[in-house]
Amino acid sequence: MTTTSSSKAVDRATSQQTEKTTSKHSFQGWLLICLVFIAGAVSLSIEMAASRLITPYFGSSQLVWATIIGLILLYLTVGYYVGGMLSDRYPQPRILYGITAIAALFTIIIPFIGAPILRWSLNTFNANEQGVIYGTLITVILLFAIPTILLGIVSPYAIRLRIIQVGEAGHVAGMLYAISTAGSILGTFLPVLTLLPWLGTTLTFIVSGAVLLLISAIGILVTR
Repeated sequence: MTTTSSSKAVDRATSQQTEKTTSKHSFQGWLLICLVFIAGAVSLSIEMAASRLITPYFGSSQLVWATIIGLILLYLTVGYYVGGMLSDRYPQPRILYGITAIAALFTIIIPFIGAPILRWSLNTFNANEQGVIYGTLITVILLFAIPTILLGIVSPYAIRLRIIQVGEAGHVAGMLYAISTAGSILGTFLPVLTLLPWLGTTLTFIVSGAVLLLISAIGILVTR
Protein backbone atom coordinates (compact mmCIF):
# COMPACT_ATOMS: atom_id res chain seq x y z
CA MET A 1 0.00 0.00 0.00
CA THR A 2 2.80 2.36 0.94
CA THR A 3 4.65 1.49 -2.25
CA THR A 4 1.53 2.25 -4.33
CA SER A 5 1.01 5.63 -2.64
CA SER A 6 4.64 6.56 -3.17
CA SER A 7 4.39 5.55 -6.81
CA LYS A 8 1.30 7.73 -7.30
CA ALA A 9 3.03 10.67 -5.62
CA VAL A 10 6.02 10.26 -7.90
CA ASP A 11 3.74 10.07 -10.94
CA ARG A 12 1.91 13.25 -9.88
CA ALA A 13 5.19 15.09 -9.31
CA THR A 14 6.48 13.92 -12.68
CA SER A 15 3.25 14.97 -14.38
CA GLN A 16 3.37 18.43 -12.78
CA GLN A 17 7.00 18.87 -13.77
CA THR A 18 6.20 17.83 -17.33
CA GLU A 19 3.32 20.33 -17.49
CA LYS A 20 5.58 23.12 -16.21
CA THR A 21 8.27 22.24 -18.74
CA THR A 22 5.74 22.10 -21.58
CA SER A 23 4.23 25.42 -20.53
CA LYS A 24 7.66 27.04 -20.37
CA HIS A 25 8.64 25.71 -23.79
CA SER A 26 5.31 26.89 -25.22
CA PHE A 27 5.88 30.41 -23.86
CA GLN A 28 9.41 30.45 -25.22
CA GLY A 29 8.09 29.34 -28.60
CA TRP A 30 5.56 32.17 -28.74
CA LEU A 31 8.19 34.63 -27.53
CA LEU A 32 10.48 33.56 -30.36
CA ILE A 33 7.68 34.10 -32.87
CA CYS A 34 7.05 37.57 -31.44
CA LEU A 35 10.77 38.32 -31.73
CA VAL A 36 10.77 37.34 -35.41
CA PHE A 37 7.76 39.57 -36.06
CA ILE A 38 9.19 42.57 -34.20
CA ALA A 39 12.63 42.17 -35.77
CA GLY A 40 11.01 42.24 -39.21
CA ALA A 41 9.06 45.36 -38.27
CA VAL A 42 12.09 47.15 -36.82
CA SER A 43 14.27 46.41 -39.86
CA LEU A 44 11.79 48.19 -42.18
CA SER A 45 11.09 50.89 -39.61
CA ILE A 46 14.81 51.69 -39.67
CA GLU A 47 14.71 51.91 -43.46
CA MET A 48 11.69 54.25 -43.46
CA ALA A 49 13.14 56.48 -40.73
CA ALA A 50 16.56 56.46 -42.42
CA SER A 51 15.20 58.34 -45.42
CA ARG A 52 13.66 60.95 -43.11
CA LEU A 53 16.98 61.32 -41.27
CA ILE A 54 19.04 61.71 -44.44
CA THR A 55 16.66 63.92 -46.46
CA PRO A 56 17.57 67.30 -44.85
CA TYR A 57 21.22 66.72 -45.79
CA PHE A 58 21.18 64.87 -49.12
CA GLY A 59 17.59 65.18 -50.30
CA SER A 60 15.14 62.42 -51.21
CA SER A 61 16.07 61.72 -54.82
CA GLN A 62 15.96 58.30 -56.43
CA LEU A 63 19.72 58.04 -55.94
CA VAL A 64 19.34 58.48 -52.20
CA TRP A 65 16.49 55.97 -52.00
CA ALA A 66 18.36 53.47 -54.17
CA THR A 67 21.41 53.73 -51.92
CA ILE A 68 19.37 53.24 -48.74
CA ILE A 69 17.33 50.32 -50.06
CA GLY A 70 20.29 48.62 -51.73
CA LEU A 71 22.54 48.78 -48.68
CA ILE A 72 19.78 47.74 -46.26
CA LEU A 73 19.15 44.68 -48.44
CA LEU A 74 22.89 43.99 -48.51
CA TYR A 75 23.09 44.17 -44.72
CA LEU A 76 20.11 41.83 -44.34
CA THR A 77 21.76 39.40 -46.76
CA VAL A 78 24.93 39.40 -44.67
CA GLY A 79 22.81 38.90 -41.56
CA TYR A 80 21.01 35.90 -43.06
CA TYR A 81 24.33 34.25 -43.88
CA VAL A 82 25.90 35.00 -40.50
CA GLY A 83 22.72 33.89 -38.72
CA GLY A 84 22.80 30.54 -40.45
CA MET A 85 26.39 29.91 -39.40
CA LEU A 86 25.92 31.12 -35.82
CA SER A 87 22.74 29.12 -35.29
CA ASP A 88 24.47 25.86 -36.24
CA ARG A 89 27.40 26.57 -33.95
CA TYR A 90 25.48 28.08 -31.01
CA PRO A 91 21.83 26.95 -31.13
CA GLN A 92 20.90 28.72 -27.89
CA PRO A 93 17.94 31.11 -27.55
CA ARG A 94 19.73 33.32 -25.07
CA ILE A 95 22.42 34.16 -27.62
CA LEU A 96 19.77 35.22 -30.14
CA TYR A 97 18.08 37.47 -27.58
CA GLY A 98 21.47 38.95 -26.72
CA ILE A 99 22.06 39.72 -30.41
CA THR A 100 18.69 41.45 -30.75
CA ALA A 101 19.30 43.42 -27.54
CA ILE A 102 22.51 44.78 -29.08
CA ALA A 103 20.63 45.58 -32.30
CA ALA A 104 18.02 47.43 -30.24
CA LEU A 105 20.66 49.55 -28.50
CA PHE A 106 22.29 50.47 -31.81
CA THR A 107 18.84 51.40 -33.19
CA ILE A 108 18.16 53.69 -30.24
CA ILE A 109 21.44 55.61 -30.61
CA ILE A 110 21.10 56.19 -34.39
CA PRO A 111 19.43 59.63 -34.14
CA PHE A 112 21.97 60.82 -31.55
CA ILE A 113 25.05 59.95 -33.59
CA GLY A 114 23.34 60.60 -36.91
CA ALA A 115 23.55 64.40 -36.94
CA PRO A 116 27.35 64.68 -36.54
CA ILE A 117 27.95 61.89 -39.06
CA LEU A 118 25.60 63.50 -41.57
CA ARG A 119 27.19 66.93 -41.12
CA TRP A 120 30.63 65.39 -41.62
CA SER A 121 29.46 63.59 -44.77
CA LEU A 122 27.87 66.76 -46.12
CA ASN A 123 31.01 68.81 -45.50
CA THR A 124 33.32 66.12 -46.88
CA PHE A 125 31.56 65.49 -50.19
CA ASN A 126 30.55 68.13 -52.68
CA ALA A 127 26.89 68.85 -53.22
CA ASN A 128 26.78 67.31 -56.70
CA GLU A 129 25.35 64.04 -57.96
CA GLN A 130 28.43 62.01 -57.10
CA GLY A 131 28.74 63.73 -53.73
CA VAL A 132 25.16 62.78 -52.88
CA ILE A 133 25.89 59.13 -53.70
CA TYR A 134 29.11 59.00 -51.69
CA GLY A 135 27.70 60.96 -48.78
CA THR A 136 24.60 58.80 -48.54
CA LEU A 137 26.69 55.66 -48.97
CA ILE A 138 29.04 56.52 -46.11
CA THR A 139 26.17 57.61 -43.87
CA VAL A 140 24.16 54.45 -44.40
CA ILE A 141 27.24 52.31 -43.82
CA LEU A 142 28.18 54.04 -40.57
CA LEU A 143 24.68 54.37 -39.10
CA PHE A 144 22.73 51.35 -40.24
CA ALA A 145 25.14 48.49 -40.98
CA ILE A 146 25.42 47.02 -37.48
CA PRO A 147 21.75 47.04 -36.38
CA THR A 148 20.48 45.83 -39.77
CA ILE A 149 23.00 42.98 -40.02
CA LEU A 150 22.11 41.90 -36.48
CA LEU A 151 18.40 41.98 -37.33
CA GLY A 152 19.08 39.86 -40.42
CA ILE A 153 20.47 37.15 -38.13
CA VAL A 154 17.08 36.65 -36.45
CA SER A 155 15.12 34.64 -39.04
CA PRO A 156 17.66 31.88 -39.84
CA TYR A 157 18.59 31.64 -36.15
CA ALA A 158 14.93 31.31 -35.14
CA ILE A 159 14.36 28.64 -37.78
CA ARG A 160 17.25 26.62 -36.37
CA LEU A 161 15.86 26.90 -32.84
CA ARG A 162 12.33 25.91 -33.88
CA ILE A 163 13.24 22.90 -36.00
CA ILE A 164 12.90 19.71 -33.98
CA GLN A 165 12.71 17.21 -36.81
CA VAL A 166 14.15 17.45 -40.32
CA GLY A 167 10.72 16.74 -41.78
CA GLU A 168 9.40 19.97 -40.24
CA ALA A 169 12.07 22.23 -41.74
CA GLY A 170 10.00 23.46 -44.68
CA HIS A 171 6.94 24.22 -42.55
CA VAL A 172 8.95 26.02 -39.86
CA ALA A 173 10.99 28.06 -42.36
CA GLY A 174 7.89 29.07 -44.31
CA MET A 175 5.98 30.06 -41.18
CA LEU A 176 8.78 32.15 -39.68
CA TYR A 177 9.62 33.93 -42.93
CA ALA A 178 5.91 34.71 -43.36
CA ILE A 179 5.82 36.13 -39.82
CA SER A 180 8.96 38.16 -40.47
CA THR A 181 7.49 39.53 -43.70
CA ALA A 182 4.24 40.42 -41.92
CA GLY A 183 6.33 42.35 -39.41
CA SER A 184 8.13 44.08 -42.26
CA ILE A 185 4.79 45.16 -43.73
CA LEU A 186 3.85 46.69 -40.37
CA GLY A 187 7.29 48.30 -40.18
CA THR A 188 6.71 49.88 -43.58
CA PHE A 189 3.34 51.50 -42.94
CA LEU A 190 3.34 52.22 -39.18
CA PRO A 191 6.28 54.66 -39.24
CA VAL A 192 5.07 56.45 -42.38
CA LEU A 193 1.44 56.77 -41.28
CA THR A 194 1.83 57.15 -37.52
CA LEU A 195 5.25 57.27 -35.87
CA LEU A 196 7.10 59.72 -38.14
CA PRO A 197 4.24 62.26 -38.48
CA TRP A 198 3.27 62.15 -34.79
CA LEU A 199 6.54 61.44 -32.97
CA GLY A 200 9.24 62.54 -35.37
CA THR A 201 12.38 60.79 -36.55
CA THR A 202 14.25 60.59 -33.23
CA LEU A 203 11.37 59.05 -31.27
CA THR A 204 10.62 56.64 -34.12
CA PHE A 205 14.09 55.15 -33.77
CA ILE A 206 13.82 55.16 -29.96
CA VAL A 207 10.38 53.52 -29.87
CA SER A 208 11.39 50.87 -32.42
CA GLY A 209 14.56 50.05 -30.50
CA ALA A 210 12.79 50.08 -27.14
CA VAL A 211 10.16 47.54 -28.24
CA LEU A 212 12.88 45.25 -29.56
CA LEU A 213 14.92 45.74 -26.39
CA LEU A 214 11.93 44.87 -24.20
CA ILE A 215 11.21 41.53 -25.86
CA SER A 216 14.96 40.76 -25.95
CA ALA A 217 15.23 41.39 -22.20
CA ILE A 218 12.22 39.14 -21.53
CA GLY A 219 13.81 36.43 -23.67
CA ILE A 220 17.12 36.67 -21.83
CA LEU A 221 15.37 36.38 -18.45
CA VAL A 222 13.16 33.48 -19.52
CA THR A 223 16.04 31.45 -20.99
CA ARG A 224 18.37 31.83 -18.01
